[in-house]
Amino acid sequence: MKLLWLLVGAAVSVIAVPYQRTTNLRLMTYNIRYNVKPSKAEDGEELWPIRRPLMAAQLNYELAGRPDSLVCMQEVTYPQALDLQDDFGNDWTLIGGGRMDGARKGELSPIFYRRSIWDMEQTETYWLSRTPNKPGSKGWDARHPRVVTVGRFRHIHTGARIVYMCTHFDWVGKNSQVHSAAMVVDLADRWSSHKRERLPVFIAGDLNATPDSPAYNLLASHMYDVKYVVPSNKHFGNQNTYTGFTVDESDDMELDHMFVRDPMDITFKSFAVLNTRYDDGIFISDHRPIVVDMEITQIARRSEQ
Repeated sequence: MKLLWLLVGAAVSVIAVPYQRTTNLRLMTYNIRYNVKPSKAEDGEELWPIRRPLMAAQLNYELAGRPDSLVCMQEVTYPQALDLQDDFGNDWTLIGGGRMDGARKGELSPIFYRRSIWDMEQTETYWLSRTPNKPGSKGWDARHPRVVTVGRFRHIHTGARIVYMCTHFDWVGKNSQVHSAAMVVDLADRWSSHKRERLPVFIAGDLNATPDSPAYNLLASHMYDVKYVVPSNKHFGNQNTYTGFTVDESDDMELDHMFVRDPMDITFKSFAVLNTRYDDGIFISDHRPIVVDMEITQIARRSEQ
């Protein structure tokens, strides 16, 4: 009987004690420009075999010493995804399916991550259309099928979870852009909790929308544009993210963005829009990458007695 009471006492004394877990995180978004055929290349554009080593060098430099990084990309064909995965190294993998079939056909909006750092708990590819689960479906007045790749990642060392959403809005259909923004807001809400745990949700990509556009304003009315959350003295680089393949700045635009659903418990360290053209005169892409560093503090509970 004494043994029984001891066991019961031990059982009821187990309590859940809150504790903090802090994760340093670098998020990137980069429209890398798809692998065009020579006949389709724009003036000033080099083909992928020329751009690839420059892009790999740039990305490896930005990711060196940043094992917790998550990299969101747009306009990635499946062969390009394999190229970059090889350039990054064996520890890297990706999520995201092609916009035509959910697998290898059509451009991907993938998220690259290190398997030794992140456990990818759940991922989905949604089509920005009235039928979000139908591969290849086009929405409203869009010229092409468009997708958003969503991943819930758990940091293996700290146990912290985050949700990253990577997307590429249509450049022709303005109505489609607004509906796509509304879908992204809804998806962010749906993915913002897991087993009663509130999760930070980030949305990034080439929205083909300037800050004065209806699609951008819809997103900004429900979320926070990271560049305005980061203190201005911690901004680096450019403002415009689209340059084309010319040095003429008259047509440069701010089309790529990163939003956070709720900045609470996040300390933003820096925000940068990097160059894509250096002394060799070669444009790595027609878009510039956005790089954001932050520290996320989450409250978890562990059992103690």
